[in-house]
Amino acid sequence: MNALLNQFLTEGRDFLEAIGAKLLELERTTDPGPLIDELFRLVHTLKGNSGLFDLPEMTRVLHAAEDLMDAVRDGRLEFSRELADQLLEAMDFVSLLIDEIAEGSDDGQPPRTSHHATDAARLGAALRGFLGGELTATSGQLPASSEPSAAGGGWSLAADGQHLPEAVRMAVQARLTAGEALCWVRYRPEAECFFKGEDPFFQIMQLPEVLWRQVGAVASWPPLAELDAYRCVLEFEVIVCAALEALVEHFRYVPDQVEICSLASASAATTHGNTTATTTADSTRLSAEALESIRVVLEAQREILALTDTPAWFSGRLRAVGATLLGILATLERDPVASGLETALEAALATDSGTYLLRWLDHQTWPTAHAAPAVRAAIVTPAPLGQGAGAPRASDESVKFGRRADDQLATNRTLKVDQSKIDRLMNLIGEMVVAKNALPYLAARAEERYGVRELSREIKAQYGVINRIAEEMQDAIMQIRMLPVSFVFQRFPRLVRDIAHKLGKEVRLIMDGESTEADKNIIEALADPLIHIVRNSLDHGLETPEQRRAAGKSPEGRLTISSRQESDRVLIEISDDGRGIDPTVIRHKAYEKGIIDETALERLSDQEAINLIFAAGFSTAEQITDLSGRGVGMDVVRNAIARVNGTIDLRSRVGAGTQLRLSLPLSMAVTNVMIVESAGQRFGVPMDAVAETVRVAQRDIRLIKKRLTTVLRGRLVPLVALNDLLALDAAQLANDDDELAVLVVRIEKEYLGIIVDDCRETIDIILKPLAGFLGNLAGYAGSALLGDGSVLLILNPRELL
Repeated sequence: MNALLNQFLTEGRDFLEAIGAKLLELERTTDPGPLIDELFRLVHTLKGNSGLFDLPEMTRVLHAAEDLMDAVRDGRLEFSRELADQLLEAMDFVSLLIDEIAEGSDDGQPPRTSHHATDAARLGAALRGFLGGELTATSGQLPASSEPSAAGGGWSLAADGQHLPEAVRMAVQARLTAGEALCWVRYRPEAECFFKGEDPFFQIMQLPEVLWRQVGAVASWPPLAELDAYRCVLEFEVIVCAALEALVEHFRYVPDQVEICSLASASAATTHGNTTATTTADSTRLSAEALESIRVVLEAQREILALTDTPAWFSGRLRAVGATLLGILATLERDPVASGLETALEAALATDSGTYLLRWLDHQTWPTAHAAPAVRAAIVTPAPLGQGAGAPRASDESVKFGRRADDQLATNRTLKVDQSKIDRLMNLIGEMVVAKNALPYLAARAEERYGVRELSREIKAQYGVINRIAEEMQDAIMQIRMLPVSFVFQRFPRLVRDIAHKLGKEVRLIMDGESTEADKNIIEALADPLIHIVRNSLDHGLETPEQRRAAGKSPEGRLTISSRQESDRVLIEISDDGRGIDPTVIRHKAYEKGIIDETALERLSDQEAINLIFAAGFSTAEQITDLSGRGVGMDVVRNAIARVNGTIDLRSRVGAGTQLRLSLPLSMAVTNVMIVESAGQRFGVPMDAVAETVRVAQRDIRLIKKRLTTVLRGRLVPLVALNDLLALDAAQLANDDDELAVLVVRIEKEYLGIIVDDCRETIDIILKPLAGFLGNLAGYAGSALLGDGSVLLILNPRELL
């Protein structure tokens, strides 16, 4: 993908997220002024960036959104929920286009999105519908239309061309007589076009074979002291040798400020858009030989730019081509800045590619020997400010207009890197961890097998150095993979707003701790569970305004989402002040669905009853809607959290609200495991699940209800043998003191002892999921490669038990 296009897509998504956030914030703020200014700037910048590419549908919608926000900013239109809804829909459409472009731009160019032209026209019309007739009245724009329409009478050379120089009139008449397609164009750029990143002068300079053009002002020039240098008051009038359809395409971004009349057919067309300019001569009269020489030189430059080699002096080659093209423009009396050559050359040097210069060449109109202009293009330029036409420029040449502060480009200290590159680094550091773990084995072999203690000590010393470097690299790469939870939280304002509006509820969303960071995989795994929890809170938890008033509450419900880091865990809490969960209702629902029997119905505590919402297929919804009632609920949430070694805790009080707390590891990239032995094999158990390791005398183990149990620190702990869990035909081994090694694991808030033969060291491993049919084995989290080359199976205690 083209680097510039890729940057636009990345920044475009950022802009869309910011626009959505600002729109939602506007609905809650009491001081909308700064937010409206910021929103206008975001929309304006995004529209200007889209103009760098051939994306007329996107630009049309963004242009309409920009005009709408400009009216709101100036106080000509009041911000409302309906206006916000329409702007959000427009931004969704732009997001769709960005996604399609990202998926379909394999050739480095943005794909055409013309199949969305109808949607773009509809959205543009809906946005401008809020403006009514205000836009035309305030900016002096021409009537809007998206397609050429016939205008009665058209443009007559005899009636409308009286102001043309005689030589131009003769040339036009001759071409019309010869049957050539000529068009008259009047272009009135929008007064605020400079602030929208538009360049009308460049638009006019790109027209093919101009026979005549004139630049004037739509109003008299003000005194110099009162002149606003950032307000365009120019009007361009052009006669050009081109078909009407080609000109409509050329001005597709500015159709509402352009009139186009076909001189050949006397039909007129009016279109929409924005931009600005000044003009200079297109080319001087040159001999046919000189024009032919220019064509030869241009073709030679094309061949040079098309070369695929990249020698060390490649930038010098590009500069040489640029110098040659500058010379050609000087011969034709064209401005290199206005034509865009300098910009194209800078882009070519920055990317070490001749693509930008080739594109610039393709977009220029070059005179040919057989079609040299019969007359030099006539030019009428505005008189110097404060002077009559033709008067010499006086001391006002020294007047300079300072650059605005927002024209200054800030240094970008953020480098955006493709995810695949980070993943590759993570895989490489994983290989390094495995490789450095092999050094202790080599040291042990050197000493025990070969008796070379000196070499063993040197290997251990070198291992210490490599281990430190590997740990620092591992930490650095993991920091790159860290994402703030705002990556997930940012979608909630829009989600809460839409669902609350749909349910007829008033909800105030409070978010805290959005800067808390966790590994990218953890953050991405959070998205679906959190969305489900938030939807449940809005649908089941929070009441309608009438119900809340009847309960003595504020009509506006409160939904709070917060996050923080504690030790090596990330804690996320979602709470509401709604109706809470009634354990009695849960008991009876579970009994009706056959989840519990009569005995459990009476025996369950309130908290145990509330935890039944995590049972598979459980739902309290009376009706199936698009929000709830399908029986796919909190069990899916708990399983998704468990897959990333997280836990979920639920607390609720009837009439006071509900709170869910999610506890997740900071990272899953590197896993710390304890190695245990059983039946002559080694297994790993994640340290997140390990509470402690103890030795238990066999005499202290009791059989209660056919289950082995023991008492540890005043707590009754059930025991299970690992060999029995893994169906290994061997008894667990005791030590010389008749004691069994017990690995105590914590699952949710319960403790369980797993009897093993022995507990070994803890190590850091790169956990790899089991592939193929092994991936369906329950009880195994994955595998890891040890330093001696052997494979270690990692157990998942939750699934195993």
